[in-house]
Amino acid sequence: MPAIDYARVTSNTTQLHESDMLETSRVTEILLHNSRVSLHPVLLPMISQLSRDNRWLTLINPPADLSRKLLTQAGAITSHILSLHSRDNKHDTIRLCQQALSAGTSHTVIAWHESGRSLPLQQLYLAASCGNAQAILVRH
Repeated sequence: MPAIDYARVTSNTTQLHESDMLETSRVTEILLHNSRVSLHPVLLPMISQLSRDNRWLTLINPPADLSRKLLTQAGAITSHILSLHSRDNKHDTIRLCQQALSAGTSHTVIAWHESGRSLPLQQLYLAASCGNAQAILVRH
C-alpha cells in the first residue's frame, strides 16, 4: 500500500442537474497511510498557488508545523489564507468545512480530518457546489 493515496469524489445524487454531474468533482480526498510521511512537499506548492486567488483559501485544522513562516517561505500569500481550528476534531471539522464551502467566500477549503471517521461526502459536494468552491480533505 502506498503511503499517500488520493481520489476524486463524485456525486451520485439525483438531486443535482446533469450538467453539475458532468462537472469535475469539487471534493478530493488525500489519504495519508503513514504518519511518518510528510505532505509538505505536495501541499506547500499547492497552497502557494491557491493563495493567489481573490477569494480565501481556508485551512481547517492544519498541522501545527504548517506555520505562517513556512507558508511564506513557500511563496504563499498568507493574507489570502484563513486558518480555522475546530474545538472538536471529530465533528466540528466537517461542520466548519461545510460552512466554509457553502459561504462562497473561499475558493478552496483544505481540511485535515482523522481517518477512520465517516465523512458526509455528498453533503460536502453539495456545499462546494453551492459556494462554487472545492474541498481537499486530508485524512490522517
